Amino acid sequence: MRVKIQAIIFPLLALVLSFLASPADLAADGEGGGALSAFSGNGPLREAIWRLAAFVPAGGKGGERSVVVEGVGGLPPVSISLTFGEPLDPWPSGLSLTFLAEDTSPPTLLTLADRRPFGGPNISLSGLDVDGPARKEAENLPRLLTDLLGRLNNRLLAVRPRLGPITWRESAPGFEAARSRLLYGARLGPNDLFLARFDPARFSFRPYHEKEYPDSPQVSIGGWAERLGQAAALINAGQYYPDRAYMGVLKRDGQSLSAGPHPQWKGYLVSEPAEDAPPGAPAAAIIDQQTNREPWEPRHYRNVMQSFMLLDQNGRIRVRDSHNLACRAAIGQDREGRILLIMTPAAVSLYDLAMALKSSSLGLVQVVGLDGGFETQLLLRQDGTPFLSTGQYSITDQRSVYIPGYHPTLPAILSVQSQAIAPDQGIALDPPDADASSPHPFH
Repeated sequence: MRVKIQAIIFPLLALVLSFLASPADLAADGEGGGALSAFSGNGPLREAIWRLAAFVPAGGKGGERSVVVEGVGGLPPVSISLTFGEPLDPWPSGLSLTFLAEDTSPPTLLTLADRRPFGGPNISLSGLDVDGPARKEAENLPRLLTDLLGRLNNRLLAVRPRLGPITWRESAPGFEAARSRLLYGARLGPNDLFLARFDPARFSFRPYHEKEYPDSPQVSIGGWAERLGQAAALINAGQYYPDRAYMGVLKRDGQSLSAGPHPQWKGYLVSEPAEDAPPGAPAAAIIDQQTNREPWEPRHYRNVMQSFMLLDQNGRIRVRDSHNLACRAAIGQDREGRILLIMTPAAVSLYDLAMALKSSSLGLVQVVGLDGGFETQLLLRQDGTPFLSTGQYSITDQRSVYIPGYHPTLPAILSVQSQAIAPDQGIALDPPDADASSPHPFH
């Protein structure tokens, strides 16, 4: 992803940002940009604050966010306030914790405050009687803050991250859509999670690559919607190289659309068993070559799209817990064998998304991650109405970028189409025009 952003997006940023972005929309390295090096020199404290920030509900761009953590097991509640100075900065610029000192009589209410660089000269403790029994709390304020945040994070792990209620709406036999919310972990942007669920007995899953259209311009998902006018859904495929070649196996109707397999990625979305497929091979499935115990393999299918595993059938999250945030897209398979398209326009880490999906009521057994960031694009057609949601965020320790209305072209996409419609049949369609999400028929 980082290679692609540098090679494709950043050469265009000067032109795009001159029309779309204010100075706060492009945060550079340093204190205003959320660079990891500028956040705190205390590693454990830095990680504890980063974790805590995911628990506190986002409230618009910048400003102060607060939450009260109720006590468990006899522990008192803690009031937490976080201050965010820049709209694109997922790192708090300041924090305040009000809590009861433990093991003191009478109970002593303390307020521990700090601001960047955390654990440095700005840390303070108020409400302390210097002659009272709570004086020991002030002996090492950075350690006190780190330990307190660690306990708070452990207390919050039971509820984070997770999804809100999910209500499915049938769009066609075998095709349902739903909208949920990421209640924790969505650090910037709308915390929507959009879902589409398909019965493989009624729908096929077919990848496409732009090299099949050598005389046509490069297009975003709206242009792909014009090319594939009968598709019930379109979503961006996996990642690609700077020359726009697909990263991994990409195959449709038995014909290869890529140079070959990615050596490290183990996840495959497959559909339409070939003639040599073993008996019982499902119409579509996710195959994880690291855990697969079935006789069917990717080579037994006519349509194949390779990418990295996000969540496997053993319940293991297969991505690192990093600070990289972006809009995300994924494909899952549930216990009933249905295939789900998953997309969020929120800036969220892959690990937090995997945790939310793992603990949800979706019944997912395997999930494959797709490309993220600005390339995250989902289009659904329900009752003839197109719905579009696209990514607008890409945030790392070095750079934070938010470009509303920017929809980069996609070298490869996945099309979901009813098996009652002839493959590749296309009709003209005016694609939706929206900065982030077009009005959707989920309600």
